[in-house]
Amino acid sequence: MARICRLAIVIVLVLGVPLMHAQEDISAHLTFTTIDVPGAGYTGAWGINSAGDVVGNYGQNIETDSHGFLLQNGSFALFDYPGLTMTIATGINDSGLIVGHAGNLQVVGFLYDGTTFTTIQDGSYSATFALGINNAALVVGGAGNVGATRGFELRGQRFKNISPPPGGWIYVYATGINNLAEVVGWYTGATTNGFTYKNGKFRTLSVPGAYSITEAEGLNDGGIVVGWYDGCSSPQPDCAFAYMNGKYISFIYPGAYSTFATGINASGQIVGEYQLADGTYRGFVTSPISAADFETGAKKTDY
Repeated sequence: MARICRLAIVIVLVLGVPLMHAQEDISAHLTFTTIDVPGAGYTGAWGINSAGDVVGNYGQNIETDSHGFLLQNGSFALFDYPGLTMTIATGINDSGLIVGHAGNLQVVGFLYDGTTFTTIQDGSYSATFALGINNAALVVGGAGNVGATRGFELRGQRFKNISPPPGGWIYVYATGINNLAEVVGWYTGATTNGFTYKNGKFRTLSVPGAYSITEAEGLNDGGIVVGWYDGCSSPQPDCAFAYMNGKYISFIYPGAYSTFATGINASGQIVGEYQLADGTYRGFVTSPISAADFETGAKKTDY
């Protein structure tokens, strides 16, 4: 569960015995390119904009150090939020404005324009995780403390609560927002489910066959949502998924132990990270996925 702990610091979820997945595997239709910061022990890709610029984090040990990166035109620009450990860059818009968060038990969100950091903090909460951004600079994330969070959308200086009814969730994170102000995220209690939020209405996302976890992480203006779920197949306990108009399709990085999709851009390029059997994490970016990929073989649901 190191993948989740990198985001929320302390989240304890219980995984069960993997189940066979019922969705079409489209790995053969996608081309994967590994993203690996030179000299890093691990690399994770979290966000991608229309130009194909990618942001994420890297370090030597996922439990003890994390630094931000921007991959642009084949070159890495590395950065850290001043004075805090564990910098994670999670999103980038088409203006190049980067969103992320930094810290350990005390966490602040930030905006970074390549020169200056602007701090994001929701009231007196000890932890503000800024996770997604759109071209209007609307930011989404989760805020609270290490014991509980609620989802938020930040417009200017105003934080709006985004937490699915009926409440009672331990953790809620809004993870992505597109240019239509549609939001995706996930919440956890006894199980973890993804959600979409549009015009004040929530819709639950739960990949058919998932054991206990579905996390929605990003979406584009075409309505394609990406994320990951558990119990997908053996020997891969965690698989990435894409969702559109009630249909789910799953995919894995070839040969990986686990695959996590974390972001998608306007053209359908997906970023994320994969884990090898030895526990090593590497980032990736794919060739574009499109609406046509959902027309054949995808699992139709009413979720």
